[in-house]
Amino acid sequence: MLGAGLFTGLAPAAATAGHWLLAGAVLAALIALCSAFSTTDHGRAAPRTGVGYRYTREQLGRWPGRVAGGIFLVGRLATAAALAGCFGDYVMPGSPVLAGIAVLVLSCAVEAAGFRPSRGLTRALAGLLFLAVLALVTVCLLSPPGLPAMVNQPSSVDNAGELLPVAGVMFFGFLGFERVTMPDLDQPGLSRRALLLVVPALIGLVLGAYLLVGAAVLHQLGPVRLATARTPLTDALAAAGAAGLAPLASLAAATATAAGLLTVVGGTRRAIEAMGVSGDVPATATTPGHGRLAPPAAAVVGLGAALGLLILGPAPALVLAAGCALAYYAFTNAAARLLPAEGRLWPARSACFGLGLCVLVGLTMPAPDLLGVLAAMLAGALLPALAPASRRVRRYFRACD
Repeated sequence: MLGAGLFTGLAPAAATAGHWLLAGAVLAALIALCSAFSTTDHGRAAPRTGVGYRYTREQLGRWPGRVAGGIFLVGRLATAAALAGCFGDYVMPGSPVLAGIAVLVLSCAVEAAGFRPSRGLTRALAGLLFLAVLALVTVCLLSPPGLPAMVNQPSSVDNAGELLPVAGVMFFGFLGFERVTMPDLDQPGLSRRALLLVVPALIGLVLGAYLLVGAAVLHQLGPVRLATARTPLTDALAAAGAAGLAPLASLAAATATAAGLLTVVGGTRRAIEAMGVSGDVPATATTPGHGRLAPPAAAVVGLGAALGLLILGPAPALVLAAGCALAYYAFTNAAARLLPAEGRLWPARSACFGLGLCVLVGLTMPAPDLLGVLAAMLAGALLPALAPASRRVRRYFRACD
């Protein structure tokens, strides 16, 4: 949740609405909160791998489930591309694509090998990352802007009418809450009382981080410079006269994006496993029960994310991922509305509200990204055709042998 959205996502948000990105972050947090409530109820009602896709398929029907699964997979590939691009921009600005592809290959290989970072390590990294970001934000906020004339001049990109689209962009920064609301089968879930406290606190903590970082980089760069920045945090430090802290920003970005990539690839594995059990993807793509991504699927995931990085670049991939996420969570909230009242942790109206916001904000996203979401829907509808085709190919080669 503190990955590419924090280190790269502020630039496309500023290009969309300028200073209004801060208000957009608040609206995005509200969408994330409703969606987190829905996934929490899904996870409690059906504690299985791929529960979001499976419950959507069971409650809304086979085809809506397939479409939601396709959107999820395309969104995950775009998310991986955005994370890899952010890693490259901060770690190796001279050859960002090369560094991004290298970390993609490494992440897919680690997932295919079945490696899992421990919860203790994950929490330690998150704590160190938060402290590093807090230190960088403090420096930026306490230092006068390096170019006050440019920072304080009226901005042509400040547009309150773009509040909904910028909320869609900022929604990317909240993706990842399902690691708490829908834990793995081999990880015990939180108790009812803990979920009531942890889920709102998690969204609130991330919102606070985005508001602080957004205010800091806007203070130093202004919306115009921020809109074109590939590495907003290091640019803000340079403007504040603290370029010596740039390695700390690069280290924080590398840690956040590399850990985020492992989470994204792991989530892709769980979705592919669930879709394989339902027959919506070829069986060769899954290794049920092994806790790792099958080599063919790892190759496809790595290649798809690398192509997204090469063709789109980090910021456009991030916006596409946000659009896909809004569409996917529209299905998730729609399915959560059908949960029986006695099985709910949160009221049904939160799912209704989340569904409405996902649709409303999603439809205001840029036209190319809407086309990308429609293509993902089509891919989801056509995915089941690959499964029987894969079986026919295997039967053909067995007959030849």
